[in-house]
Amino acid sequence: MNLTNVKDLSRMEIVWGNDCIEAARLINPVVTIGNFDGCHSGHQEIFRRTKIHATHIDGVSVAYTFNPHPASVVQRNSPQLLFSLEEKIDAIRDCGLDFLVVVPFTREFADMHPDKFVDDIILGRIRARGVVVGHNFSFGRQAMGDFAYLKSIGEKKGFFVDCVEPVIHKGMVVSSTCIRDMIRSGDVAEAAKLLPHPFRLQGTVVHGMSRGRTLGYPTANIRPQKYLIPAYGVYAVFVYKGTKKLKGVVNIGDNPTFGDEGTSIEAYIFDFKDEIYGIEITIEFIERLRGEIRFENSEHLIDQIQKDCRAAKAILSKEEGTAAF
Repeated sequence: MNLTNVKDLSRMEIVWGNDCIEAARLINPVVTIGNFDGCHSGHQEIFRRTKIHATHIDGVSVAYTFNPHPASVVQRNSPQLLFSLEEKIDAIRDCGLDFLVVVPFTREFADMHPDKFVDDIILGRIRARGVVVGHNFSFGRQAMGDFAYLKSIGEKKGFFVDCVEPVIHKGMVVSSTCIRDMIRSGDVAEAAKLLPHPFRLQGTVVHGMSRGRTLGYPTANIRPQKYLIPAYGVYAVFVYKGTKKLKGVVNIGDNPTFGDEGTSIEAYIFDFKDEIYGIEITIEFIERLRGEIRFENSEHLIDQIQKDCRAAKAILSKEEGTAAF
């Protein structure tokens, strides 16, 4: 990815870092600030409100986000993210914002006092006319700032602050955390209802045990780029090789039938015979077919694979065209 000053994209410009914001020449900006992992329906409502406010003052809509995720710096662990940075950029662009500011999140940045963030960033760099935040928004050193804090400063310094109420789905507040829990439990179909597209894993095809080939179902073993992995089991999936969209099933587990150890992710792609070792592919999870099962022998396993493939083909045929890359 090109990490230069300002990168022009259709309908949205990306600004890389605080030092480059002024070069973007933002006009009457209304900004929303957050991690936006997954760009779920709650985030989409925040983006919608940001655009409405910007339109009312003949201004531009701006999303201000961080890379890496703050948890990797503040808590020193690698969060199980729904989206890669590239996916997040694409999703925010699709929401129609005018600008996206991507800021390196460092220890120094985490220790910034909320007042300094307002003075140096919101007013000094962005020169915001308004700020739109979610209901659980916090910012600054030790999350000292919140909506009430920001609103009081805005009243004193001349910018408005709007807080977007949570989006509710089946009695539950939509959040990145709850969607991660859905995926970890295998409920990828429900998670897809809250995301701009079904959950995806990108990864490189690596050599495995080649056991699928001997069973008549050669699989592509994936080394994923994300830490968030759906629950063990078999899934109906779309597989993307470049811009080519294919259908298949994926098994996630430790292959108990053969006594393997360690998690493997194996994709069987329907009607596909290309050599793809070393190639990066994307798996899009549509629906979980079943949990992981230990079979008595290979014959029983093959019989179940055939059933899984029939079920997956029926599901994916109905889904065809709704999971555009």
